[in-house]
Formats: sequence, structure tokens, C-alpha cells
Amino acid sequence: MASSQSTKSGSPLVSFIVPNYNHARFLGNAVDSALAQTYPHHEIIVVDDGSTDDSPAVAAAYGDRIRYIWQVNQGLSAARNTGLAAARGAYIALLDADDLVEPTYLERMLAASQSRPGLAGAYCGYRYVDQENRPLPQVENRVLPAGQLYATLVDGNFFVPESVFALKTCYDACGPYDIALKSCEDWDLWLCMAQRYEFAGIADVLIRYRVVLGSMSSNPGRMLANRLAVLGKHIGPEPATSQWEGNTQQRAYALAYFRAVIEYLQNGDAEQSYAALKQVARLDGSRLADVSTQYEMACGQQPKGLRAQNSAADIDEMGEQLHTTLQHLGAEPELQAMLNHSAFMPAPAIDESVILYRARAGSQIKLPFLSTAMVMNCDFPPPSPVIVIGTMLPALELPMSRSVN
Repeated sequence: MASSQSTKSGSPLVSFIVPNYNHARFLGNAVDSALAQTYPHHEIIVVDDGSTDDSPAVAAAYGDRIRYIWQVNQGLSAARNTGLAAARGAYIALLDADDLVEPTYLERMLAASQSRPGLAGAYCGYRYVDQENRPLPQVENRVLPAGQLYATLVDGNFFVPESVFALKTCYDACGPYDIALKSCEDWDLWLCMAQRYEFAGIADVLIRYRVVLGSMSSNPGRMLANRLAVLGKHIGPEPATSQWEGNTQQRAYALAYFRAVIEYLQNGDAEQSYAALKQVARLDGSRLADVSTQYEMACGQQPKGLRAQNSAADIDEMGEQLHTTLQHLGAEPELQAMLNHSAFMPAPAIDESVILYRARAGSQIKLPFLSTAMVMNCDFPPPSPVIVIGTMLPALELPMSRSVN
């Protein structure tokens, strides 16, 4: 194994950093995916954060093909920091122990990172898989125009750990990972990197992001607390004022709460989801009149990996729940003054206030409080028709926000 940032051939060395805590069941899959790379100049550093399962035995089976570091349990951020300190590569490739990368991951990411001068790295797409590594329908592979990555990340993280491939100098400048954060620590670093450096985006789906029951991302309260902490570090404290159409700061906080709305719904906690929705309304009431916001709420109980899969949903029931929720929200005393807004309040005639979204399966979702003009002004391209009662309109793309943390 090379001991410097470049190999004898002059090709850059890449360091895979694999933090692991009690993921013996998946660790071998992750390491195998790293070993199967078509780009050969890499090292694999497994940082065992005090596992009590069979992880040491799994790692030992690989011998000197990996570097194995054991430490007393300190948390994910500390484990990644240990890996960074040990890394000898010019580039860092994160790989969580329960995820996998496709064989061309390093080859394609390195090529993108070196595609033009001044790039600090690249990002790519990912697919959700279940616990048995079976592909799920949901894929994220957006590519943003140059200069828009930081602003988009402020509105919410859409990366998974493996999404970003970056020079080690980026981690030196923006790191280490904040050990006070119990989740969203990667988003924290990426905000810093995106503000300082330029990254190339590629649409290639090169990651398999495993949906694991009981993982950190399945704890909505912890995710929300850490999400708010990250925003506090980067854009300042949460605004105390209410506003119909929020500024950049209010919008970012509103979207952070909105992620909690969906996560609580996915966990079956309607009460906490509604409490988070009230915070969305307080910070940026216009979010509630956005067609994609209402669509995502209607699909709120669908799990990760299956978002927006209408064939797997009870469209009528979800639409009715959405309608009832928004009716209750509009009656909240502390919100009535702000929500008494022409874009939110339903018009007297139902054919001006209710939109029916025709799902691919042929069912319909009621989307209340949206005017015909708002639908026609949407910028999304159309996959299927949207009907306002009595009027046929161009179809709308109603995507999930797909924020990860």
C-alpha cells in the first residue's frame, strides 16, 4: 500500500473511511464494495467505534487489505475524525459500514473531480436499498448548476455520507467533525465546504444507501435538534417572528421543521408531526400553499426508499388526512392572523379551492387551499395530469424534497 498522497504511477491515492459500530452484519458488504473498485489506488480504513458484536472478527478476515483501528466508543463524528487523522490519501471517500458503493464509484468520482481546474471534489447520485441490499424505487441524483450547491444545502441536506468525494485539504480546512452533533455532522461539514469550494455534480447513481431499522436517521426528535443546531452555526439563530413569506433564514428553518413533519409521520407520531407543522407555518406560512409541500405531506407516511410511490399508498386516505390537518392548522388562534392570506384561505366556491392530484395508479389526492393561478405558475415539468375541478391544467411534477437529514 502506498504511504503518500500519490502512488508511484502519479495517480492520487484515495482513502476510504469506514466508521463502524455494531454493524458486523453489513460491514463485509461495505468493505467488499470498496475492494471491488475499478480504480486501484486506494486504502480502506475501518474505524471500529467500540463495537460489542462480531465486527472485529469480520475486519480481521481481510488481513492487510484494510487498516483496522479500534477505539473506545465515542460516537460517529469521533470515529470519522480518527479515520481522517489516519488517512494518507489526497482524496477522502466516506463509506458507512451499512452502505455500499458501485465498482466504478472511485473511477467516476475522481474523473469528475479532475474534469476542470479549481475543483475540490465531486458529488453523485444514490439509490435506497433495503436491509438485504434489494433496490428500492427511490433514487436521488440531482445535479445543480454551478454556484448553487451552498444555497441548496442551506435549505436541507440531500446528500448521504458517500455522496461527496473531496480533497483531504477540504476536511483539514472545514473539520474536524463536530463531536457535539449526534447527527447531521456531515451536513455541517458540507455547508462549510460548499461555501468555500467548488464541486462537480454527476448524475451517476454510484451508491447504495441502506435503510436500516433503528438507525440514527429514524429518530425524528434527535434529527430535528441537530438540524437546528447546524443551522444555528451557519446562518444564525432561529427567527422568533412569524411571516407569511419568510426570508432566506426563515425559509431554511421552516424547511428543517418540515423534514421533521415528514419524519414524525413516517414514525407514526401524528401529534409531534403537527407540532412541527405549526413551526413551519409560524416561520414561513407560504410553505403550506406550495403544491409540492402538500403533496409530500399527503405521502408523509410512506417510508424512506418508497416516497412518492403511489401504487404503494392509500391515496384517498392520505389526501383526507392532509385536508383535515390543514383545516385544523388554519383554525389555530396564534396562526389565524398570518394565515388569513389570499393564497392560503379557501375561496368560497369549492371548485376554486380544491385541487385533485391524479396519481399514476388512477386515484386522487385532495390538495386544499391552492388557487388555479398558483398551479399554473408552477415551474415543475409534468409527469401526469392535475385537475382543478372543472378545469384541466398542464400536469405537474410533484417531487419529494428528498432531504436526508
